[in-house]
Amino acid sequence: MALFIVLVLVLVLTVVITQMVFVTQVEKRISQNRQGFVQLNYALQASSRLVMQKVTEDLMEDLGLLEELDLEGGDMLGQVPDTNSNANAGPGGGGPDSAEEGESPSESNDAVDTRHDVWAYPIQDTVNDIQVTGDIIDGESCIDLNHIFELVLSEEEEETGAEGDIPDLGDIGVPTDSGFDPGSVSLDPENSFPSGSGFVEEEFVLPEQEQVDDAEYMLQRLMEAVIDYNQENGFNYEETPDPTDAAAAIVGYVFQRVSDEKTRRIRSLDSILQLEEISLEFFEGPVDPLTAELEESGERDGMGSGMASGLGGLGLDDLPGIGSLDFLEQSGYSLLDEMVEGPVAPLGLRHVLTANSSGKINLNTARPEVVIALIPSFEDFQEAKEIAWQIYQRGDTYRELTEEEEAAAAEIPFGEDEEDMAQDFEHFTNINQLSQINEDWNSSEVGGEPSITDLLKEDLEKNVVFKSQYFTANLKGTKENQTLSGKLICARRDRHVVVLSWRELKR
Repeated sequence: MALFIVLVLVLVLTVVITQMVFVTQVEKRISQNRQGFVQLNYALQASSRLVMQKVTEDLMEDLGLLEELDLEGGDMLGQVPDTNSNANAGPGGGGPDSAEEGESPSESNDAVDTRHDVWAYPIQDTVNDIQVTGDIIDGESCIDLNHIFELVLSEEEEETGAEGDIPDLGDIGVPTDSGFDPGSVSLDPENSFPSGSGFVEEEFVLPEQEQVDDAEYMLQRLMEAVIDYNQENGFNYEETPDPTDAAAAIVGYVFQRVSDEKTRRIRSLDSILQLEEISLEFFEGPVDPLTAELEESGERDGMGSGMASGLGGLGLDDLPGIGSLDFLEQSGYSLLDEMVEGPVAPLGLRHVLTANSSGKINLNTARPEVVIALIPSFEDFQEAKEIAWQIYQRGDTYRELTEEEEAAAAEIPFGEDEEDMAQDFEHFTNINQLSQINEDWNSSEVGGEPSITDLLKEDLEKNVVFKSQYFTANLKGTKENQTLSGKLICARRDRHVVVLSWRELKR
């Protein structure tokens, strides 16, 4: 009997100890995961501050105040020093005299944003052994869902502002819920941006059926261009999207939202993922087979995906000058005789659509797919594609130095590495510079038909700017097998850069 009792006790103790070991291991794993999540969270927040610093420094450079920037304690982050000499400077940089007399602010040569500004280059950062990668997309390089009906308005329609009958869209594009993302904590632009700052939403006019049709055509061309780019570069979809259905769904969703004053403002582009026609693959872009192979190889070798590409393996002391040819080459650019070619990567709707912008398109940063969508005068897709790519490639062409600049370059102290100096590229400061891209564009067709330049100006003039105001940073932190993504949306307001939203994404 005593032996039986001892055996029972041993059995009970074995079960208890096994349970305790199991619980301890589970709690240890939970603790490790939690600790890893906190580390990833801190790393993403640190990189988001780097994004703010880049955007702020670019704004200060435009205002001529870069030397006064002091970010040591972080107190000036997102804030431009106030000086009397620039007291009237606006979001575009410079004061009221920054543009020549009779020239619109968008035509001023003083302040432009290009895709070769420091903020525009891919993010490759290491924070406490966590590899952080990402990109910054300016809102003005994309078509804003909140402004799709304005982008297709002609000048005559803009002047009249006539309101027609409500188009009959049926149930196209109406998702199951309101599209509000509870994970997003955003400032209300209508409250956070004072009158006169250029950020206040204007009174909405219900679009007519013709505008709805034109908006569908615009988005259809945009999506056709995105799909064409991916397939041409070997980024194949698991299921090729239908641009016609997708465009109709998005336009229907936007119209449904704007028809109700309470839901009129779309604050997150992710809301279109609720639409059946918009897959995650279409939104993010198809998988790059080469990148997937490198990441898989890096994981097998214990390197982590952050080391697989770009500048992730370089220390800060090893980095060449930001914007220099060496930097561009190590960032994946191809160096040609007269220009550079950017790295080829999969393209998704998130790269060409936004829900946060001024509603205009920055001709210096917009991708060719966006330009194709904005030039309906060129109905032939291949012709529009060729024209759009020529416009885009101007921004990758080396700028010729003036005689004064060549003389200044000749005075560079001996021993200073010229290869570490930033390379200047061509960019637009006014719409008339479209005529400089191709001489053949300026020739009118037989019979008095307008030239290509004339048609481009007619399509683009009312919608383009050369300075950006909104910026979205998509960040991804990776450590071992843990990954966390974050999205920062910020905007320039007068002499400040403010955060509109910050979200962590576990997608």
